Amino acid sequence: TSPLRWWTCAAAPTWTTACNMKKPVVGVTRPLTAEGIGNLWQARQFFTYSGLGRQANPAIHASLVEPQHVAAADDPASPRSTGVQPQAGFESVTLLLEGDLEVRTSLPEGQPPVVLGAGDVLWNGVGHGVLTETLAGPQLTQKGGTVSAVTLWVNLPTAYKLSDPHQQYLPAAQIPSFVLPESAGTLRVIAGQWHNDLGPAETVGPLQLWDVRVKAGHTVTLPLPHKWYAQLLMLTGRITIDFWPDEIGSPQLVLLDAYGDGTTFTVMEDTHLILLCCEPLDEPIVGRGDLVFGDEPHLQDAEARLKDGGFGKL
Repeated sequence: TSPLRWWTCAAAPTWTTACNMKKPVVGVTRPLTAEGIGNLWQARQFFTYSGLGRQANPAIHASLVEPQHVAAADDPASPRSTGVQPQAGFESVTLLLEGDLEVRTSLPEGQPPVVLGAGDVLWNGVGHGVLTETLAGPQLTQKGGTVSAVTLWVNLPTAYKLSDPHQQYLPAAQIPSFVLPESAGTLRVIAGQWHNDLGPAETVGPLQLWDVRVKAGHTVTLPLPHKWYAQLLMLTGRITIDFWPDEIGSPQLVLLDAYGDGTTFTVMEDTHLILLCCEPLDEPIVGRGDLVFGDEPHLQDAEARLKDGGFGKL
């Protein structure tokens, strides 16, 4: 078992707080204009470690691949790809919403590629540094089709940034799904807990990662730990929420304050959102590209190891 995976049921937060109030909304923003990533897809950033991620640390990055067509490859041996990406210092979480993907990782050596289908999650702890590449999966490569995904980065504490890389593949069938009160919709627990039920992801620090779908006309209250920031990534739909005067459409990011023990929102049209809520990590962030550390010397060391082949080979 990787030394990273220490958060278990015994460490799960309780819902009892002294606050007894809903989390205020700090702000609502739209993701940036889509940018091409290799020849696979266009992705829009909700936030990164150079901005909001510093406040929400360890939630330091979120991006959205909106539904888009991927053409079949002219040569099946050369599927469409994001290109090789050196990454270090965090955990990269891919939630595949539609389509199929193949994810390759350089370390540990001999690690087989992971093929993701719709609803699957890949929790990739990049640790001291790996090379990763995301490619169109077998079906997209052969026939083309639609792909959509969300990618999140969860920062690693300084004590764990040089840990060995590891992966958790979470197939959709192993992610528990619960019916919300009054049959308002469903909630999948990827990490953390929904009341007394735990999600399958093992994480470095306590966090909640939920995949939530709510039907129009319902009001939903989600309990969240006091003193933890939370982000709602609005993928589709439209809501109104406590402490915000206007309707919130999609795609948009809603940042909830650390103080308060939950949030309540009313759904104006069928809505799909991702909720990420983490115990704060009060540590500095120094990064360049996909290398994220706590100070300049460690960042420069990672860059030197990358140049010398220390991130392995794909």
